[in-house]
Formats: sequence, structure tokens, C-alpha cells
Amino acid sequence: MRTSAPATRYDTVAMTLHWVIALLILVDFAFALSFSRFNPGDKLYLPSAYDLHMSTGACILALSIARVAWRLTHKRPPLPDMGTALRWLARTSHFLLYVFMLAAPLTGWFVLSLRRQATSVFGLFRWKWPTLPSVATLSQQDFEYWQDHLLPTHIWLSYLGMCLVGVHVVAALYHHYYRRDDVLRGMLPAMTKDGTCRTNPENAK
Repeated sequence: MRTSAPATRYDTVAMTLHWVIALLILVDFAFALSFSRFNPGDKLYLPSAYDLHMSTGACILALSIARVAWRLTHKRPPLPDMGTALRWLARTSHFLLYVFMLAAPLTGWFVLSLRRQATSVFGLFRWKWPTLPSVATLSQQDFEYWQDHLLPTHIWLSYLGMCLVGVHVVAALYHHYYRRDDVLRGMLPAMTKDGTCRTNPENAK
């Protein structure tokens, strides 16, 4: 019985989640820079950036949970032939990216909860989370303590995460242009001769 060769490309769901989350992370970081680094009247200041940052962060969290769930239930394409050190760096950086994708929006959401601030997702619906009695009844001293620790944590997670994203991009380009392997192509749709896209050319009949 002949066994099929392992897929060299991610499937459509994984590709879609990957690129949508990547785009949202970049946009959300730009929103954060707009309201935190610029003043009203500056060209790069967006009046609605704070609300858009919250909404986009909620979407990133939901999609990241879906991405982690996919990763735990599906096999990814195998890494190309490379040294132990590079293989370890690849796996570690991917793990840290997952941590960033979950931890950054979670800490931001918890900061909003400390402020007892309703979270809106692009104005479609509003909710408060988490509605924990320990959060709702915090004393002013405890509130200031957690506010002083969680907000800087959220900010530093965001900057460190963007550094990881930069490393991820450089690594993908390194694999594509220097090593000339299929790492980057594995996350890009394959094109057929008629110009249409397909995910796994090995599985096409």
C-alpha cells in the first residue's frame, strides 16, 4: 500500500488565519501608536484609534485561539533539512509568537476590565469581561497596583511581540532567498496554470 507524501503547504484554513492575524496585528499596533504616541491634531493621530484598538485586539484574540486550536489538531508541513540549532530556533520563535498572540490581547482586555470599561467590537456589540467579583470589588489601592503592573506588561508584550514578528519575517525571507527551500511557499497559495489558487499541489489530481 502506497503512503502519500507529507504535505509541503499549509491548508486553506491555516493560511487564512495566518495572514488575517498578521494583518490585524500590524493594524492594531498602528492604532496603539496613534493614540499613545501622538496628540490630537497631529497627522498620525486617529480620534477613533483607541476604540479600534480594542475591537481589533478582541478579533486577534478570537482568531488566535482558533489558530492554536487548529495547530493542536492538525499536522503542519515538516521543516526542511537544517541544523539542530536552526530547528530549535524555529520552534522556539513559533511558540513565543503564539504566546504573544494570546497574552497581548488578554492583558489588554484585563486592563479594560480593571477600569470597568465595556468593550465594543466595531460597535456591533458590547460586553464586560471578565465579570469576576474580585475584579469588580477591587479597592482603589489594589486597582492602582494591578493597573500599574498590567498596563506596562501589555505595552512591553506588544513591543516584544512586534520584534518577534520582525524576526519571523526576516527568517521567512532567509529561507526563501538564501536557503531556497519551501518554508515561505508553504504559507502561500499555489498557482495553477490557469491562474487559480490551490493549497496543496501534491494532493491535486
